[in-house]
Amino acid sequence: MKAEINRHIDVLDGVRALAVGFVVWFHFWQQSWLTPSAGFRGSLSAWFGLEGFGLERFVRHGYQFVDMLILLSAFCNFYPYARSILLEEPWPDTRTFYLKRAARILPSYYLSLGVMAAVLFAEGMSADGFFWKDLFAHIFCIAPFFPDTCLGTNFSGALWTVQIEVLYYILLPWIARLFRRQPVLTCTALWGCGLASANGILIYKADMIRAMENHMFTFAGCYANGMLLCMLYITLKKQQGENRYTRLAATVLFLCAVRHLHGMMGLLGGEDRLLVQLGQRFELSLTFCGILMGLFFAGRWAVRIFSGRIMRFIAAISYNLYIWHQYLAVKCKGYRIPFWEGDTPPNMLGDRLWMWKYQILIIVVSLAVAAVLTYGVEKPAAAFLFKRTGVKSREGL
Repeated sequence: MKAEINRHIDVLDGVRALAVGFVVWFHFWQQSWLTPSAGFRGSLSAWFGLEGFGLERFVRHGYQFVDMLILLSAFCNFYPYARSILLEEPWPDTRTFYLKRAARILPSYYLSLGVMAAVLFAEGMSADGFFWKDLFAHIFCIAPFFPDTCLGTNFSGALWTVQIEVLYYILLPWIARLFRRQPVLTCTALWGCGLASANGILIYKADMIRAMENHMFTFAGCYANGMLLCMLYITLKKQQGENRYTRLAATVLFLCAVRHLHGMMGLLGGEDRLLVQLGQRFELSLTFCGILMGLFFAGRWAVRIFSGRIMRFIAAISYNLYIWHQYLAVKCKGYRIPFWEGDTPPNMLGDRLWMWKYQILIIVVSLAVAAVLTYGVEKPAAAFLFKRTGVKSREGL
């Protein structure tokens, strides 16, 4: 009997929620300077090699979890193609794939551009000629390709991720076709593109690292690893060999990968942080693959923790939370909400009362805005577009 392999993998809700949560926490930390101190610091934890393991690194370097979000996107969007290859299901229709991706991300994306552009008009920023270049680059999802619109944008700094994802969506059906015919050649080409572009920047364009580190090509290896993770997951699921020992092995893999991730983030504390980040991007994607593979087969504890109601809710609103959180945090602080006096921001003066008020405020506001836009705009717009185009939406990853 063929093993039943669910179209929805429950633990991915929690992974997406935590990945977005750490990115959000990092951007909030940049504004509030509130740093967590919880961690393992005892003789017993030291015996297991966990001395110094804490949340601080994950918060200070939470931007690294953008790579996890890109890996998740690669995995989730390639998953139907992998099922077709390994389970002999029908090959996904390209038109349907494009329509589903557009309905999922474009309404919220263009709404955010419209609102942010209106605010810039109200603040008198549109008189600058750069405004129009910045706007059109974001409309056509090419802002990361230009140093000025990449670094000097007046829109949300989080939108670059959406833009490289849009370009990936455009290419994915064709990459999947190549993978079906020549999997080794396709992955080798993607790995080579990612490693060559990253090392080329490190060697020849290190002075432009801030503008080029998040170029689409540097994530090519991450996309390849996400695709291979799909194939490995389905292949292992088909074996029907899960038992207490495989669950134990998966749990150990998860813990080791998390520990390795913590160590990698410890290398980001110096002045060459961006160079280190780009140099270890491929290794980081493999580490995230280890975390995911461990969770896939770890058993009940992973499902209970990573697919609870809170995780599912945060995952559901994660897209709008990702788009808006940094913009809202910066605007609240810029508009002095909560109120503060003087020319020096309160966090730089060590005003912890203000720091906590501000932190709580931006958390509540960001979650509220994300929830309203998800259930008031994103989902209704997607349902409308599905109805108009005749596409049947089926819940998946």
